[in-house]
Amino acid sequence: MLTPDQIQGLQAAFEQLSEPLVNTLITDIARRVSEAGQLTSTAAYEIWRAQNLGKSREFIEKAVADWLQKSIPEVQELFKQAAEVGYNFDVSRLPVEAVPFAENQSIQQVVSAAVDLADENLKNITQTLGVIQQNGEFSPLTDYYRKACDEAFMQVSAGVLDYNTAIRRACSTLAQRGIQTIDYESGVRTSLEAAVRRNMMGGLGLMVEDISRQNHDDLGCDGWEISAHAASAPDHEPIQGRQYPDEEYERLNNSLVRRIGALNCGHTASPIILGVSEPQYTSAELAEIRRQNEEGVTVEGRHYSMYEATQKQRQIEGAIRTQKRRILIDEAAKDEEKLLTDQIRLRSINEEYRRFSKAAGLPTQRERAQVAGFGKKRSELAREQSPRQKKNGDYSVDWSIIQSSEYSKKFDKLSVSEKANDAVKTRAKWALNNRDGLKTEEIYAVDMRDGSEISRITNQQYVQGVKRTEQFDRRLKIAESSGAEIMMIHNHPAGSPPSISDLNALLLTPKAQGITVGHDGSIYRYTAPKKKIPQVDFDIAYRKNMVYTNITAYERALDELSLVYGFTFEKL
Repeated sequence: MLTPDQIQGLQAAFEQLSEPLVNTLITDIARRVSEAGQLTSTAAYEIWRAQNLGKSREFIEKAVADWLQKSIPEVQELFKQAAEVGYNFDVSRLPVEAVPFAENQSIQQVVSAAVDLADENLKNITQTLGVIQQNGEFSPLTDYYRKACDEAFMQVSAGVLDYNTAIRRACSTLAQRGIQTIDYESGVRTSLEAAVRRNMMGGLGLMVEDISRQNHDDLGCDGWEISAHAASAPDHEPIQGRQYPDEEYERLNNSLVRRIGALNCGHTASPIILGVSEPQYTSAELAEIRRQNEEGVTVEGRHYSMYEATQKQRQIEGAIRTQKRRILIDEAAKDEEKLLTDQIRLRSINEEYRRFSKAAGLPTQRERAQVAGFGKKRSELAREQSPRQKKNGDYSVDWSIIQSSEYSKKFDKLSVSEKANDAVKTRAKWALNNRDGLKTEEIYAVDMRDGSEISRITNQQYVQGVKRTEQFDRRLKIAESSGAEIMMIHNHPAGSPPSISDLNALLLTPKAQGITVGHDGSIYRYTAPKKKIPQVDFDIAYRKNMVYTNITAYERALDELSLVYGFTFEKL
């Protein structure tokens, strides 16, 4: 019997087998499409097409042949190792003498047959390589090369799209779906990685099950024990870790949608002698495993069972792999603008993975997010810090500006009553006065009907920003229910515009307005966005405007986002 960790390791290993082939093919497609889009003459394109696309079949055949030459020996070794580990575990728990693995001829025949079948499955998969296009149709790889290049050339030469946009559209399905396969019997479409993993793990599962059955019969066993692990899927958790007589186990296994021993989950079954073989887990231990799974974790307000949390991890790991492929395609297509955008997105997804795993108490498994050809240098580029205002230097308030009549006149643009205007100016100066020379922030909530203060938060570290408290929010809700017109007043020591977290905080009080006052005399006015703004979208917009000075780039980025997310933003 294999342990859950060993099964997970095999799943990851089989999935990663296909990475080099996928990345070789998608980057070659992107390169060819890029070349096609650069051509502006129909005659030149036809010559290029005849010369280059004719070579694509040769390239695919060679790439697949090279991959098989390297992958099949690795698969053979993995199967043999798994067979020996499973065999030795089974016989070690039984009070009888067993033939050593290498000398057991019947077991060696099972392993040999499984290895041969796995080799054949790999070859069969590669015969159905292709891409599922945006319209859902499947195209063999060589056809996809041709269609993608034709599309890029026609769009650029006709002036319908610029060069970079045409390339992006022509390659749009590659990064998201990768190289696809078609199961020629059922017509089911799946990614090459998933197809390799499914076929290899399916074959491995049958082999391990056959070996266990051989041991069961040879060693006089009369029952089975299902393995157990933490974070089990709901359909297998009630039966894991338990022992069953032969007939009961067969009846149970045949009733399951996902059979034990198929290795599409983390469970296997090992042969036992009822009344002799000690269970690996007591009833109390199994109950505790189940309780911990159900108790789970709460991350950002959402509850996950431990199984659901691990599945969320797998989902984010897949997103990381997809994003890394996008970067490889951008490089092959020489699309610098898209490359920068995708590097920022990858950094954001990596941060989400780290944050979720830490909050859920799960170890990160970076090996699951690896992509062949995506080396250390690319990872470092993608890990560059997203643009932020520097949080060092002198944060003293420039009182010569704050006390000036010009500064006071800025508040007149709020178009509120004189009483409310005076109240806002007063609170703004309180925030600046209390924070003079410090890297800390204040936030005041004021009722614009009469200028009265609703609530406040003080002495927050600038490096963390201002976090709303339960008491603060409770007072805001009471004020809202009484019809208050809320204005949030907030200071930024560096004089920068509101952050994305500042804007998103207004979503909790959607009718509120906000102003951010800087220690340099700057004042920004804004309203709540219609929906939450992802930080990565700001990072991208900021990067696009980095030809301007730091603050100006910040302002222009918010201007762009205001059109998309429906909030107002202006500098008074």
